[in-house]
Amino acid sequence: MRGAAVLVIAGVLAEKCVQIPKNSLAFCSMVDYQAVVDDKDPTGKSADDEAKTHYDNVDQILLRFGCSTTYSLYTCADCRDAYKYWVCAAKFQKCGGATQDMYGLCPDPTTDTACDNYRVRMCVSLCEDVIRKCPFVLQFQCPDTETPFFSSSISTCNKLDRVYHPDMPDKPWPGSFALES
Repeated sequence: MRGAAVLVIAGVLAEKCVQIPKNSLAFCSMVDYQAVVDDKDPTGKSADDEAKTHYDNVDQILLRFGCSTTYSLYTCADCRDAYKYWVCAAKFQKCGGATQDMYGLCPDPTTDTACDNYRVRMCVSLCEDVIRKCPFVLQFQCPDTETPFFSSSISTCNKLDRVYHPDMPDKPWPGSFALES
């Protein structure tokens, strides 16, 4: 709740929950739920562009790393896929109801934006999937405990509302939670 107070008092960011229609974002096309967005970015386009920039930075590292080298059971394509879903889940935090896997941050629940004053915590398994599928050169790290932003409760955390990969339905969704649906 402290984060919300800082946002409102500072007046720097005003956030709201909006429905992001499926395939409305160029990069994070899998997002199609009520997500927290900046008031000045009601369609999420700027956040989508930022997610793509982060992804492109990781892609440049992978290209320098030499993706033709076998570094594990996974390929650089697997790493890119896992990172894409992690960065999109981080940029488009899901709005939801009050449970132990949510924390309050939306500044004004009285507006007609359907924001109920809570964000769903991101599944830590999305983060773990990046570690599992990406080379160590990225030095990617996940929290080892529950945090205000990450949850290990696969039944209630934000896994982008998927069990199967939206771009490849025959492929399970990134992260260990896909096995428990």
